[in-house]
Amino acid sequence: MQISRLQNAFRQALVGLAVCAWCGLLADCAPVVGYPKDPEDTDATLVTLAPYFNGSKEADYVNTDPTNVVLRKQKRDVIILERIHAYNIEFADFERRLYGDGNEVSLGSDLVGLVLGGLIATTGNAATKSALGAASIGVSGANTAINKDLYYQKTIPALLAQMEADRLKALAPIAAGLKLSDADYPLMQAYIDLDAYKTAGSIPGAINAVNQSAGNAKDDAQAVITLQRASAVDQLKGIQTVQAQLKSLTTDAQYLALARAMQVYLSSRSPALQQVINQLDPKALRLSASAKKARQIMNIWIENDDVSTSNQQQWLTAIAVASTAK
Repeated sequence: MQISRLQNAFRQALVGLAVCAWCGLLADCAPVVGYPKDPEDTDATLVTLAPYFNGSKEADYVNTDPTNVVLRKQKRDVIILERIHAYNIEFADFERRLYGDGNEVSLGSDLVGLVLGGLIATTGNAATKSALGAASIGVSGANTAINKDLYYQKTIPALLAQMEADRLKALAPIAAGLKLSDADYPLMQAYIDLDAYKTAGSIPGAINAVNQSAGNAKDDAQAVITLQRASAVDQLKGIQTVQAQLKSLTTDAQYLALARAMQVYLSSRSPALQQVINQLDPKALRLSASAKKARQIMNIWIENDDVSTSNQQQWLTAIAVASTAK
């Protein structure tokens, strides 16, 4: 019975591994890899592009009569464009592998872990459960390590996007150079730009760009916070300055005079402040009939005002005028 149980367990394991192997084959399909099948035989294409890298086409360009500017430019352009073609092929293959292989490994190890987990639940023998459990832990641990190493779920798509952006940026000077004559943009200069384009689609470069972007964003955010804090401090100082001057007004006549002096500035204040004042004093009693209302409105106004330099001066001028009221 013991041997029979072990045999059944191993049969189930073999079936499960076969299923996982079949699913691993599916990992080459578009829904998992995320890219359509390329109809071009890129290996064959790269073979045909070899002369543009082994020096033969370069020698032909160098030996072309310098006075034949049209022909030299044509040969230069072909070399540049064919090299770009080769770099694009290699980057596309790198991109597919980077995106697809990580997904394939993750999917395959997940399925193996599920099968082993199922066998643990359905196998009765303690020794067999222990062995399968150890295997399951190993597969799960490997899958976790793969995910951590590749940062597949979140990081890889962001890095791919950054690499694409870096390549487009590196392509810009080449595109501009192709519009120039051979004398203004010789092949040796183009090689420098082509090398930059070739290396632009790298993971280290993308990581550096992402880190730089994050650092810049942090600096910008910190600058905004600093400005907001400075503005808040200035605002508080402005309010306190005006409130200190308000204490010099002691009579009802002075507050009524202040309300009238400030009324001309109300339309320049924020809609929210205007709404508050109009709701508290809809009949504008502060302007003539109620000193109590004038005190209330002036205090609420200054507490909620935008005390810019010009607004603060309006307050101080109005207070100075109101202080002479009898």
